[in-house]
Amino acid sequence: MTEEQQAQQREREAVLSEYGTWRITADEDAPVAEEIRTLETLLRLKAEHLESPDPGLWTEELAAALLTDVVPRTVIQPREQVMDMVPSLVRFVSYLRETGRWHPEAISATEAPAMLGELEFATLEAADDPTRRSFSTNILGYGMALGVDLEDEDELAAFMHWYNALPDEERLTLSETGRLPTPSVPYDRTAALDAARSDRRAAVSWPWFLPAPEDEASIAIEDLLPEEEHEVYSANDFVRRAAAILDFVGETGRRVTGTGALGRADCAELLDAGVDSGGDSSAVRTMWDRPDLVGPWITLLDGGWLDITGGRVHRERGPVPWVPEEVDAEAFAAFGHAVLTATLFGKDAREAEDGGFRGMPDTISALLAACGPSGLVLHEPLSEDPQAPQVPIDGGTGQWDRRELARYFAVERDLVDLAEIGVLDREGRRFSGSAAVMVALVALIKEHGATGEASGPLG
Repeated sequence: MTEEQQAQQREREAVLSEYGTWRITADEDAPVAEEIRTLETLLRLKAEHLESPDPGLWTEELAAALLTDVVPRTVIQPREQVMDMVPSLVRFVSYLRETGRWHPEAISATEAPAMLGELEFATLEAADDPTRRSFSTNILGYGMALGVDLEDEDELAAFMHWYNALPDEERLTLSETGRLPTPSVPYDRTAALDAARSDRRAAVSWPWFLPAPEDEASIAIEDLLPEEEHEVYSANDFVRRAAAILDFVGETGRRVTGTGALGRADCAELLDAGVDSGGDSSAVRTMWDRPDLVGPWITLLDGGWLDITGGRVHRERGPVPWVPEEVDAEAFAAFGHAVLTATLFGKDAREAEDGGFRGMPDTISALLAACGPSGLVLHEPLSEDPQAPQVPIDGGTGQWDRRELARYFAVERDLVDLAEIGVLDREGRRFSGSAAVMVALVALIKEHGATGEASGPLG
């Protein structure tokens, strides 16, 4: 989240907190928590989808687009909550007018309630129209109508297991219409929960696309690294790029763009200085297009080695200070271990859509293989190569098991991502990790073991 987005969120929170006080003063029995939850959703969607972050700026066009397009497409809610949206907005308008927060470029505050009232029927009509909703909103809205608690991970997994097991035509009908009057297999919560749990147990089995694990009870960290361990870290592209970025930012800092990135000229200078993993540095449009820069950049920000304030990025000490290898090789190795560990932990903590791992815990197993003496050759899943592992067959359909293929592609994406940012080396379909990566991986495995997650043979 950028500084601007954080400021917008803080403003929304302050306005809604003040609204809650205003509302309960007028009516101590008012359902304030529900109203604030509704208004928070509307204000956030207005800012994110309509580029209108000011809580006091409302026009007929903005209100219509929000209530009849954005909300039905993105929000899963029962009909009674849809019916409460316009009345909540009308009360919010009264609050904005009375507290002087109504924007001068907005529609007249005295005309706004009538305008919103005219949108009430259109809002309900849009919420009922499956063509206004996304596929996922249709599917999950149907689940909510069945009584599925969408905020409960087990309930959601059970419902999605039931949905995925439906015939193709029924899945298509449900995703397009949000309705399925006579499913071939009616939803049974208990049976779906049992099936979903069975799936999870199968998911932690050893991945079919990886070589069998070697029989090694444990590995001592001190046995992984050579005596000159700083050389292992200086040979790792990710560590070298992280060090180069810190060196480049320097004591005085550098300007950053509105998206919190280095500018085009600074990126080109960094790449020309040796961070480049290939390509024409003069063709850089934005830092966000370069994984070799973005990977270490995000880790350095997450870990506290960099800080962005006032439109500039500043170098900080971080948990383990960066020291140039030529100044103190041992301190450089400590930094290298810290930054490699930080990037694995960071990706493990993030959601997949935010750059996190997609294939856990299978990805840990793949990394163990990649850090072995011969690295990991990840064969094409549907290859005619006789050495390539065979995709498991779904006993119900007689076809390749789509869930097992999904496991493969999730792990492949994780390994490719790590290679692009420099953590792993890649040559064709062979991925390899050094002893430095293995040491960071051991730390991640221990963390997974501490939280009770599957962690492979070193767990």
